[in-house]
Amino acid sequence: MKTKPSYNQNALEIINGRYGYSYDYIRKSIRGDRVGVIPDRIKTEYNKLNNESIKAIAIQADKL
Repeated sequence: MKTKPSYNQNALEIINGRYGYSYDYIRKSIRGDRVGVIPDRIKTEYNKLNNESIKAIAIQADKL
């Protein structure tokens, strides 16, 4: 059984605000369903934002 991937909603909102593309297009770009320069840029930016949010959460968890 395949599970539906979950995406960082905050990162999606930032990318949506920056580029103006729909959430569907952004998710398809991250998955690799769309090819080109812009989808590659979106995927790279999403990965950076997602990794930074994971680091920030880990730092806050360590402080508790």
